[in-house]
Amino acid sequence: MEKIFVLRLVKESDWKILLEWRNDIITRKNFFNSEIVKKSEHIQYLKDTIKNPNRNLFILSSNKIPVGTIREDIIEPNKYELSYTISPKFRGQKLGQLMMNIYLFNKKGSFYCEVTKKNIPSIKMIKNLGFKYFRRENDINYYKLEK
Repeated sequence: MEKIFVLRLVKESDWKILLEWRNDIITRKNFFNSEIVKKSEHIQYLKDTIKNPNRNLFILSSNKIPVGTIREDIIEPNKYELSYTISPKFRGQKLGQLMMNIYLFNKKGSFYCEVTKKNIPSIKMIKNLGFKYFRRENDINYYKLEK
């Protein structure tokens, strides 16, 4: 069966799967805030995100099954900070790279990612996409892609 991938904006009804991914132990280890997020906090975060004109949150589906998410924060026109995660069930399948390629297709601007220095899979992925390391603060590596 052929896989069909779709990257779409999140809806409030996506809260449950996103909360599950966010509270996954490996996801938390790679986030800057490793605390478990409560359901009520997460639902409010999602509502606020959907309303925020300077933030877009996308979800990648494979044959209608959610597999990853990418958040775009608009810093200024044509300047974006990106954050992403892949479902624990689908890690190691290069879906993060596919998701970023779909997101970046036909986009122009400066794209930034902050990655903890211990998150080697994520660092490899963004380097494969052409992101360049430009600095480190504490345990955070900063990468940039110009398109």
